[in-house]
Amino acid sequence: MQIESRRFTFFLASIAALTSLSIDMSLPTTPAIEHEFHLAAGQGSLIMSLFLAGYAVTPLIGGPLADRLGRRSVLLVSLMLFALSALLCGLAANFTMLLVVRFLQGCASGVATTMPLAVVRDLLAGSAARKRMSEVTALNSVMPILAPIVGSTVVQIGSWRVLFGAQSIFAAGIVLALLLDFSETLPAEHRHPLHLAELFRSYRQLLGNRIFLGYALINALGFASIFSFISVSPLILIQRMGVAHAAYPVMFAAIAAGTILGGLASVVLNRRETPIRAIITSGLAIMVIGSVSAAASQIAGYHRPATLLPAAFATLFGFALIVPSVTLEALAPAPALAGAGSGALRSILMIFGSGTSAGLATYCAWHASHVEVATTLTMSFMAFLALAVYACMLLPFVQNHIHSSSLEAVS
Repeated sequence: MQIESRRFTFFLASIAALTSLSIDMSLPTTPAIEHEFHLAAGQGSLIMSLFLAGYAVTPLIGGPLADRLGRRSVLLVSLMLFALSALLCGLAANFTMLLVVRFLQGCASGVATTMPLAVVRDLLAGSAARKRMSEVTALNSVMPILAPIVGSTVVQIGSWRVLFGAQSIFAAGIVLALLLDFSETLPAEHRHPLHLAELFRSYRQLLGNRIFLGYALINALGFASIFSFISVSPLILIQRMGVAHAAYPVMFAAIAAGTILGGLASVVLNRRETPIRAIITSGLAIMVIGSVSAAASQIAGYHRPATLLPAAFATLFGFALIVPSVTLEALAPAPALAGAGSGALRSILMIFGSGTSAGLATYCAWHASHVEVATTLTMSFMAFLALAVYACMLLPFVQNHIHSSSLEAVS
């Protein structure tokens, strides 16, 4: 598999898509799961929270393991575990078992989806790396549109359990491609010994770095903003706004199209070598405008899809626009720790995402009548925090770096 080939990009995008596949395909199943297991409205979203909780933990281990053992072997084990746990989700006899195996599925996904960023960082740098990650993001953004449509269709004609079988088959297909056509990208001489003290030292180095921590927080806060809507969207659209089950995937696809367009815009801007500062500032501004518009409409009492969907679309667009630049810039200060850095990025991302979705799920179970306002205010708050982090922690550094580079060029 050649690095310049479209097949290589598609392979990385397929791995990255496991998260969207696990979350977005499962969204339409929430009411059916609640009905089958006799749960209160809103409790079904715990399958998202437990998935994200598992996802948050394992990248911290999987990243350093990949730095020690190589990307290929870690990918193989994590993908096989994902396929197995997805299959067990479909066979769950009760809600408790479903939550346990969803947690395991999240653990496996947390390791596997860390690897594409590390692989790109192994092979490419600078604008070439940003271009490739933008392409991966653009391809991956198709999944949030297709997955809910497939999920809703299957639920209408069959059982929610079939969806988890489909996730297992998808992961098995990636395993086959890995075994047949993927070579190790981390040479043996570049690997690090895996000692507990060294592990703590690596994470201390990363978390103590202002650039890494700043970009990691922007990434996590942006994700928390969009996921606060995604995780409870079935409750808002179907149960609160009266959208038909068959229409839900169409509406969700319209919102998720923002991620495709945001990813494509990122590809175009990075190919034109647009300054990173301009990309990130624009994306964060779009997120703030979109989320605040959503909150304003819901506070004003306009509880209709027509007022909510365009604002959610804009928020997802802004996040997709910044993701490739933010993630790669986070790893720039420590290229030798690409695996650990990728793992830490994913872990921080999912801690924020799972915490936000779990908090909203708990709130929805007790205050379902106010869920639209609570969700959109959460979106706005997280987007504002992301913009504040960039303005306070990173923008002064970026400006100083540009000024220093200009002086060196003049000299």
